[in-house]
Amino acid sequence: MIGRSLAAFALGVAAALLLAACAESGPTPVADTGIKGVVTLAPTCAVEQPGQSPCVTPYVATLAITNADDGKVVARVTSKGDGTFQVTLPPGDYVIAPQPGGDPFPVGQPVAAHVDAGAFTEVGVAYDTGIR
Repeated sequence: MIGRSLAAFALGVAAALLLAACAESGPTPVADTGIKGVVTLAPTCAVEQPGQSPCVTPYVATLAITNADDGKVVARVTSKGDGTFQVTLPPGDYVIAPQPGGDPFPVGQPVAAHVDAGAFTEVGVAYDTGIR
């Protein structure tokens, strides 16, 4: 009985390894190719005056990076405390989809990005606080 269970287990492992080896995989990201940027939150003060610096602050947010062609999520990244983020991706067209920050605010708008080989595309992702 133990011999059969062990044989069945070994057969299952072998089949799983074979399927994994044959599985189709997407393009492999190159270390110097992808998207980087800054996530900001604005406005962060109730009234902006002419000549005053904009009321914008860095924002920690989770971003879903989707393939522009099929909408599948290819990566997720969370910006740092200073709002910066970087994600390695193969060349192609993507949409950065800001994940909800609250209910209903802050809310971010999607950003399209084209990535060329050997470069990081720089983007800005803005979240609106709803303050007017």
